[in-house]
Amino acid sequence: MTAATWPALPRPLCMALLLPLLAACGNGTLGDAQRQAIAALGKQLPAPYRDGLIVDAVHRHGDDLVFVIRSPDATVAAAKARPDVFAALRRDEADAIAELCTNAALAPVYAAGGGVRRRFIDADGARFFEVALKASDCRSP
Repeated sequence: MTAATWPALPRPLCMALLLPLLAACGNGTLGDAQRQAIAALGKQLPAPYRDGLIVDAVHRHGDDLVFVIRSPDATVAAAKARPDVFAALRRDEADAIAELCTNAALAPVYAAGGGVRRRFIDADGARFFEVALKASDCRSP
C-alpha cells in the first residue's frame, strides 16, 4: 500500500496559512507575565481596598488582569437607587486606577502589552461597574 501524497503548496500560500496560526498562539510573554503577577499579587488576597471594599481575587481575562473588588454591604439594587453616588465612585476609580502603573508586579504585564481592570461587584457577585487601564496609559520611566 502506498502512502497518500499531498500536493506541494506554493510558499506564499504556506505563509498565508501559517501566519494566522502563529498569531493564534498568543503572546507567550504576556501570558507568562500575567501568571507571575497573579502568583505575586494573589498571595496578598483577600485584602482591604478602601471605603470598606475588599479585593477578593485577581485573574486573567484575555490580555487583561482583572482585580475583583467586592462590596460586602452595597447591592446593585442600592446602586440603582443612588445612581449619583455610584457615578461619582466610577469617576473616582477611573482616575485612581492609574496608581497601578507604579505596581512593580504589573510592569512585565504592561511591557508585554497587557492591561488591568478593576471589577466592582456586590456581595452576591453582581457587577456594579468596571474600570480599565491599558498598557499605553502608563508612561514609561
